[in-house]
Amino acid sequence: MTGKACGRPGPAALAASRSRAGSAGGGGAQGREGGLFVGGLRPPDFPETLGRLGIMGGSFNPVHLGHLRAAEEMAFRYRLDAVCFMPTALPPHKFDDEDMAPFADRLRMVQLAIKGRPGFCASDLERRLEGPSYTVNTLKAVRESLPPGSSVFFLVGFDSFQNIRHWKSCRELFTLASFAVNIRPGATRVSPGSRTRLAAILRAVFKAEPVWDPGEGAFLAEGFLPVHFFEGSQLAISSTDLRSRLGAGESVRYLVPDPVRAYLLRRKVYMPGGPSGLGPAEGRLAGPESAGPGSRKPEAVKAGPELQERQRAGKHENRNDPMR
Repeated sequence: MTGKACGRPGPAALAASRSRAGSAGGGGAQGREGGLFVGGLRPPDFPETLGRLGIMGGSFNPVHLGHLRAAEEMAFRYRLDAVCFMPTALPPHKFDDEDMAPFADRLRMVQLAIKGRPGFCASDLERRLEGPSYTVNTLKAVRESLPPGSSVFFLVGFDSFQNIRHWKSCRELFTLASFAVNIRPGATRVSPGSRTRLAAILRAVFKAEPVWDPGEGAFLAEGFLPVHFFEGSQLAISSTDLRSRLGAGESVRYLVPDPVRAYLLRRKVYMPGGPSGLGPAEGRLAGPESAGPGSRKPEAVKAGPELQERQRAGKHENRNDPMR
């Protein structure tokens, strides 16, 4: 991570920025405590070599077709070998949120949603990390889990990205992964005017002048990885709307994958009498449906003064879903 402000990057620096996207150098594909995979077990249809890995973080509360389509388009656009869906365990801005389904349910729904799609996996990495689910800690752990030379792309929603300055260790984030910002339905497109505003955001973070590369569809700055922007399909589906529909007894058919819909109805998630609420111990416990061989039962996280202070410090870090 660069500690000083730097000037406008020259051609050589920009070429170097374009050629790398969060090159990782960790402890191997399994990494510490099972790396990316639930129970430390690589899915049978997951690539052996991860040269270019996409990370799609979010609450997935619940996962829906908009998430899947965004991941599919990101994988195609950036030629990714795989995409890892990483449910948030303990959101720093949503502690004890009654609208948040238990982690085990959200993880299981992601597993059901992506089943049969080679190269997509669900990860419980954030459940195994200590404290609130800050993106900087997650990306560091991802890099440690990957073999040397791997590239990391982090998918984030446009609305969340506009508050990137308020994320924990925001400057360091852009040295850990290349961001892929999904412009969701209804958001401002990357027009010349919006590029000016986005450049101002990055300038404040980088302490350097970002340069827009129209060929890459990305901002570049010396010492930092590219920040890409792409316009996804216009699937106007939101998890907030889905929770409202389920709570009112309405249908969510054709908005979520059928296995997820069946799970929601069977478990009554987001419905009266169903499991809900992110309690003090939640976010670190995986149920039997999501735990695999070798998984451990972590210590419960209590909302003491120290944790509450960290939550206040990161209250604006809302990377929950490209489509909430």
